[in-house]
Amino acid sequence: MAVIDDLKILTGQSEDILNIYIHRANAAIRSYLSIDNTVDVEIAYPDAVIEYVTECISKKGNEGIKQFTQGNRQGTYNDGLTEDVKALLPLPYVKMMG
Repeated sequence: MAVIDDLKILTGQSEDILNIYIHRANAAIRSYLSIDNTVDVEIAYPDAVIEYVTECISKKGNEGIKQFTQGNRQGTYNDGLTEDVKALLPLPYVKMMG
């Protein structure tokens, strides 16, 4: 199954909305791993893309919030890739200058 099909089942969102989040996931993962456009992130790291998109959808409407408190419950939102997404990826490459 393709990433888009899995996300439709998991989230119930339309394909247009999911494609926007998948595009963001590709950009964030490429930046984190320091890889160029020759690597197809959806094929190489489908689980990381799915995790990133589902996290973005669950935070929808709370993008500007870094911390929240609801009674005795507290939470913090991360900027960029979460530890759950990073755990599904290899260690990032380091580019040497010179």
